[in-house]
Amino acid sequence: MPYRLTALSRLWKFALACTVVLMVCGCAFTKELKDGESAYEQKKYAVAIEMLKEEHKEESNKRNAARIAYLLGSSYEILNDVNRSIRWYEKAVRANYGEQADRGLARVYKQSGDYAAALDIWKSLNKLHSQDQMIKREIQVLKLAAEWDRERQNTTKIYALDGNSRFNDYASTIYEGNYLVFTSDRKDASGSDDYKWTGNKYSDLFIMDKEGRGVRRFDAEINSNFNEGAACFTQDFNKIIFTRCSGTESTDSYCKLMYANKEDGLWTEPQVINFVVDEINYGQPTLIENDSVMVFCTKGPDGPGGYDLYYSELVGEDEWSAPYLMPSTINTAGDEYFPTSYRDTLYFSSDYHPGLGGLDIFKTYLKANGSWAKPENVRQPINSSYDDFGLVIDEYSRLRGKEIEKGFFSTSRGKDGRDDIYSYTKYQLEQVEIDTTPTEVPEDELSIYLAGKVITDLYQDGEDPNSEVIGIETLSDARVEFSGDLTLDRRSGKDGLFIEELDNGKTYTIKASKPGYLSRTIKVSTKGLNLSADEKSYTINVEIKLDKIFYDKEIILKEIYYDYNKWAIVDAAKPTLDRLSTILRDNPQIRIQMSSHTDCRGEDDYNAELSQKRAQSAVLYLVDRGIPFDRLQAQGYGESQLAVDCECESCTEAQHQENRRTTFKILR
Repeated sequence: MPYRLTALSRLWKFALACTVVLMVCGCAFTKELKDGESAYEQKKYAVAIEMLKEEHKEESNKRNAARIAYLLGSSYEILNDVNRSIRWYEKAVRANYGEQADRGLARVYKQSGDYAAALDIWKSLNKLHSQDQMIKREIQVLKLAAEWDRERQNTTKIYALDGNSRFNDYASTIYEGNYLVFTSDRKDASGSDDYKWTGNKYSDLFIMDKEGRGVRRFDAEINSNFNEGAACFTQDFNKIIFTRCSGTESTDSYCKLMYANKEDGLWTEPQVINFVVDEINYGQPTLIENDSVMVFCTKGPDGPGGYDLYYSELVGEDEWSAPYLMPSTINTAGDEYFPTSYRDTLYFSSDYHPGLGGLDIFKTYLKANGSWAKPENVRQPINSSYDDFGLVIDEYSRLRGKEIEKGFFSTSRGKDGRDDIYSYTKYQLEQVEIDTTPTEVPEDELSIYLAGKVITDLYQDGEDPNSEVIGIETLSDARVEFSGDLTLDRRSGKDGLFIEELDNGKTYTIKASKPGYLSRTIKVSTKGLNLSADEKSYTINVEIKLDKIFYDKEIILKEIYYDYNKWAIVDAAKPTLDRLSTILRDNPQIRIQMSSHTDCRGEDDYNAELSQKRAQSAVLYLVDRGIPFDRLQAQGYGESQLAVDCECESCTEAQHQENRRTTFKILR
């Protein structure tokens, strides 16, 4: 959802706002503010609102007044003040500002719970953009949300905690069994500056009892003049991991994961988690698997889109492995935030999985085969049309009578869209005999979406295909062609994303291409999805990676080896050549040269002959896989082009191995 920049994501979204300028203890913008729109563009939304309201009163030009009304609606939406956002978007719509205002109004209608009004707008837009699958998906999700709203059961009671302030209070976690540690930007927070994005203080960690009493700042060693928040603790409460967003006068601000240990009752000075790298935002950690695995959020280069969940494994004393991306069952083309856990269940929030509006809380678990179960929406009343996140189950609570679970969650349903912490109690559902006979979901009632992303490798040396791959970047405006049970021709949008609605029980062939890159074809099937009877929407997430074309440059095929003094293709080399044959079939316009090199040992003529035979063997293997002979060349170089030019008698075995290589290059 564009423009959804709420208090809960502030711990890194504020850092992104600062990347345009330098900061001192926060965002210290130096550009002069000429008007409200200038403040809006600089992301000073609290300041922009006051300026824009005055300008709207004085503006006589109807078009300019409509523009100001739209900016006010957008500013209030960003600050999560839904009711005021609705009022200003409605003014912009009445003034015929345009489709931007219509879409904005539909978003905040949905967030306010007025699903019918939001649905009417999206249906009108669908008439204008009948092929826009994002609009179609929004219509389906709104219908599902309205259905859930009708089906809600009153087995869960929720209460706002007395410890909430008139500022943002969110992301609670249980501490020492009897307390909640949470994030707040209330007036008692550390630091003397206000955050121009919201007009509130920079956030700190606070502590209170589970009834919301005795609120005070958490340890002074943890809090600073910057933004802190979203903490978790080990099971013995002797280690804290939390988020801090900071910068200096000469560097941009980013959010990092920090940790501190409790020694003799005192917290040590916080340190940065070892896998954290500069200029990437991290946040919202939780610990699972007896504190041996950390799950957190970041916007990594290999994610499907937006912020995603990653995990890292504890490998030593305060040492963590490189992060791994959680599977596409969990991560989507949208944003996933605020992971928490209880026993074998992982909870998180998403704005893309089908929900009631804004962020919804979902739960999943690790199945016996090692895969994660399809996320399940926890429904009302914990989820709402507003942002709901940070679910914490209180395993220390005493349950009485028909109570079966107690816990806490954060929500923006408070006054003026601020975040508050709520407690909840679940009660035993009255037993009703239920027909457990499995039923199939009628195909015409199930909406299936393909959310795709076109990406490519990012090399350390952009001109060397054999240099280290240091990340992933997205490819916009790539051609995406569907064939088989669906014939379509699309283009990837911003961040390489595309989305398409699919039919149940079908198989699709999808080819992605872009000038300067090798095309790639994948298959996607909607057969045998094994969905439950109540599922109305399902999203399949895929990535299509296109390799950059490096003309006339040898690319080393590291997995191809030959037996000593032999040239036959061994079994271990066949998968690599099979992948190369697939590339050639997907790209019928290219010709390649297969080359083989030997090390420096042996006679020159013998090495030249041996390498030529090895290159020819690779070519013949590709021909056997259906590649036309006239698209292939074989070239043996013997020892004439050593990768490591060492004195032959002094070369190590590793250097000899590096010189014995098989390569291919794309010919112009």
